[in-house]
Amino acid sequence: MKRTNKILLVLITTVFIMMLASCKSCKPNVVDVNDDPTNIPEDYPQRNITINYWHANGQALTAVLEEIAESFTAYYEEKLGVTYKVEQRSLGDYETLRTQLRAALSGEIQPHAAQTYPDHVALYNQSHKVRALDKYIEHPEYGISAEEQEQFIEGFWNEGTIYDAKGTRYAVPFNKSTELMYYNKTLFEKYGWSVPKTWDEVVTIAEAWKATSEYQAIAAKYPGQVFAFGIDSEANAFITLTQQWDATFTSFTNNKGVFNAFGANAEDTRKSKEAANFLLTNFKNGNIATSQAFATDYCSDAFKNGQCIMTLGSSAGSSYNDGSQATIKFETGVAAVPQKDINHGQVIQQGTNVSLFKSKDPEEELVAWLWIKYLISYESALKWAIDTSYFPIRKDVLNSAEYQNHILGNEVAADGTIIEGVQSLAAKAKQAGLSQQNWFFTNVAFPNSAKAREEGELIIQQILYGNKSIDAAYKESYNALNN
Repeated sequence: MKRTNKILLVLITTVFIMMLASCKSCKPNVVDVNDDPTNIPEDYPQRNITINYWHANGQALTAVLEEIAESFTAYYEEKLGVTYKVEQRSLGDYETLRTQLRAALSGEIQPHAAQTYPDHVALYNQSHKVRALDKYIEHPEYGISAEEQEQFIEGFWNEGTIYDAKGTRYAVPFNKSTELMYYNKTLFEKYGWSVPKTWDEVVTIAEAWKATSEYQAIAAKYPGQVFAFGIDSEANAFITLTQQWDATFTSFTNNKGVFNAFGANAEDTRKSKEAANFLLTNFKNGNIATSQAFATDYCSDAFKNGQCIMTLGSSAGSSYNDGSQATIKFETGVAAVPQKDINHGQVIQQGTNVSLFKSKDPEEELVAWLWIKYLISYESALKWAIDTSYFPIRKDVLNSAEYQNHILGNEVAADGTIIEGVQSLAAKAKQAGLSQQNWFFTNVAFPNSAKAREEGELIIQQILYGNKSIDAAYKESYNALNN
């Protein structure tokens, strides 16, 4: 993960906090610190209400959201004869969203709802202004039935309950992706290589590639910057390899976050170090590296350059790994993330959820909850899955004829006839990504858990490029996490 400019972020935050302080017309949007909303209105609000929704989506995704928001407004106008509107605000990127939302919480002018990452929610929870959703979900009129809850993909749904030991729900899933492996299918077919399912098989192919003319040519063009397998996110790699080597990354003990893999648990730390040693060994052998070794911003650039023939990247980033855009064109294949043990797969899930914030006005809070419920409904989830590069979050959407035709590139004629089409790379990435759904994992989130992710990234950087021993890197990170 590339680091953002911290100085610029601090300046943005400072300006935003000053704006909060000077905003005399802003209405405080906070009530109490009780997570149990006992004052949920008995009836739907019979007045026009506008709620504020913050996210960090770009223009294209915001346009899709706007269509869903307009549909939400139309639905309740027809149902109740009143207007519930959603006013969107995009903060541009999620680090800025996190920083400005924390500032808004301090100034008590937070939005009614927002897209959130788990680590961000753990930080927001320190303000006691994130609303627990359990009572809304269980509500007989406004809730989500047990049958409908079963429609959500389990790993995505469960991520909303990772904030304390008792499983209080502070989020529901929205835009989801994962990692997968992109590979040079043209080269694989030329040499008859099977697509690797395990890291041992990755190493076997990496060694075989070194004997090819293609390797000799690219190694001469990019001396010292050629490895068979590229890893985009060093933080994800640390967490995923730790999990694949059967170690626990972080956990709760007495409702307190614990940094298991960094030193808090001897067995978890030993296994995590074994995973790090596997990566270091294959880096030294010229088989596996991260983007820094390729001298590129992302491994997708190295992949298209021919500097690697396999790369681990986001399922939502398939267009960046399209071999048809390379100087020497090739076909890109997609497959599941390589595993240490194929019978005990571990794949990180990515993307944001949606959280509700406490409101001074119970009716506004209810409308914000109704917006969240509408956003994850079958109709909205289907639209989001078809119109964007993100996964379906629901099984009924995944299994629907509309989505299956979309994912296969089929068209439906006016008479209902299915016209077989050509499956796009983006569709293949969605399909391959979701084939891993039984392997999805998530880690518990607590106030300093984001720091654990950063330290995992630093460990990878230090052992690969900083000439630091594995033991020293782990010790330094564990000390940083406890200070």
